[in-house]
Amino acid sequence: MFSRVIDCSFPTKEELDQIGGKERLNLFRRYFAAMRYNRLLIQQCLIKSAYDESCIPRVEELERLHNLDFINKVKIVREYGFIDEFVHGVKEEEQALQKIIEAYDKRMNQFF
Repeated sequence: MFSRVIDCSFPTKEELDQIGGKERLNLFRRYFAAMRYNRLLIQQCLIKSAYDESCIPRVEELERLHNLDFINKVKIVREYGFIDEFVHGVKEEEQALQKIIEAYDKRMNQFF
């Protein structure tokens, strides 16, 4: 029916301690990329619900799990002591999302 969402689990604290800061940041970047991909899958499912109402519970469940996963990841990095590095990745992701939004703004302004 739909592509499978990407489950991006984090290594243990000990494993994160053993890898360097650059590798941790890359791990966080991969997590954000997986989040964007999963959001597209949720959107795809939502759009399909216009003609297949049986998708609605799946959309609701995917949204719930997606949000819960992020909240849990924040708790984990905070507990592990890597919140500053994670926030650095979050700020990069914010900038990337802003660029995507700006590109859509330009495109949407052409239509409306």
